[in-house]
Amino acid sequence: STQSTGEPAGDAPPPKSKAQLKAERRAIQEAQRAAKQAQKEAQGKQQPAKPTPKQQPPKQPAPAKGKTVTEAKAPAKVAPIQEVTDSCGRVEILSHLKLYDRTIPPTQSLSFTSSKIHPAFVKLGVQMARDIVVGSNARCAALICAVKTFISDYKCPKSKEIRSHLNVALKPCFTYLAQCRMMAVSMENFIKHTKVQVAKISPDLTESVAKEELQQSCDNFFRENIYLAGKSITEKAVERVVDGDTILIYKKSQLILHILLEAKARNKNFRVMVVDSRPDLSGVQSCERLTAAGIPCSYVYINSCTYVMKKVTKVMLAADALLANGYVLGPVGTALIGLISSTYNKPVIVCCETYKFSERVQTDSILYNELADPDSMLKTLNEEDTPVSNWRDCPNTRLVNLVYDTTPPALVSIVITEIAELPCTSAPVVLRRGAVKM
Repeated sequence: STQSTGEPAGDAPPPKSKAQLKAERRAIQEAQRAAKQAQKEAQGKQQPAKPTPKQQPPKQPAPAKGKTVTEAKAPAKVAPIQEVTDSCGRVEILSHLKLYDRTIPPTQSLSFTSSKIHPAFVKLGVQMARDIVVGSNARCAALICAVKTFISDYKCPKSKEIRSHLNVALKPCFTYLAQCRMMAVSMENFIKHTKVQVAKISPDLTESVAKEELQQSCDNFFRENIYLAGKSITEKAVERVVDGDTILIYKKSQLILHILLEAKARNKNFRVMVVDSRPDLSGVQSCERLTAAGIPCSYVYINSCTYVMKKVTKVMLAADALLANGYVLGPVGTALIGLISSTYNKPVIVCCETYKFSERVQTDSILYNELADPDSMLKTLNEEDTPVSNWRDCPNTRLVNLVYDTTPPALVSIVITEIAELPCTSAPVVLRRGAVKM
């Protein structure tokens, strides 16, 4: 019989250490990963090419929990106006601003059978996109009328509260307006006011009483912030007009026209210098209205402003908004008028209602602005072609049609509001007062 000595046989390999076993396992795993990756690449080459993003149908969002597919599709985004691509003349520094193709009707993608947009808002959106309703006061007044019509036709579901459901129902309407044209500051402030008033509705009120209170709040907003505020500003500004004045105004502003017409009604003798600029040339309407009232007027383009500024005694400008840092947001060209007036030491009087004050802070005209149709800058009275009519065919040519610019507070002498005559730096005080009042 053989005897066991307990020593390993001469042919048996020595035992492996833990480090060697770990390295072998790692090598096996890496080999398996490489094999799987090669298999995926081989399968990808055999599959047909995927369609381009333009050919792929839009993906439908998954329905939310507790909702059917029909309910999930209801709040679809509204896209009434197609956004212009970079090949149509976008400037890189202004690429964050929206530019829409105005040749496409705003209602092209709306479904009039299942749309959540009220007809009053559809009408207002078309008017804003086509520049039928222009001016911050006029656009805000039109929005107030649309909201009142919506509230009149609104019916709250039995399982909902009006103060929670009404804001949800109004949201797609406001979104539609913002996609037709950028909201004015006056419109944004009215929307904030409406949301606050809806949130204040008592749950004990009936639907008819709540709707009546909301409509009354809309009327009060128009009466206090637009009508009465305009009358108060007119009374204060007329006192600034004296006999022998030559007042310079820019483009067309209903508030400035009311001031000048009221001054003429009080038998004050003065002249008006109307400065205008392309592309809308709205100063022509101001000149026609003032001359019809018997006020002597002169009409010049903005490039001649330095020539006529020597004869001017004061400058009256309107504002679309007064920002929290004192900068005045107005039609493009307002800052140039203010700069020229300051150079010639002419007082600049800005007339602005307090409901147009904004908490936004801005020091330039690039961060926040609106882009209008660049082709409107090529329009002439005789409709002839201009040297840049074919600008789209030139790869290095871009047309920019900005709507607003900002005027520094150092160029403004005083701001006349319905509260008082204030410097631009008092804007934060007025904003705090409005916040407490709200």
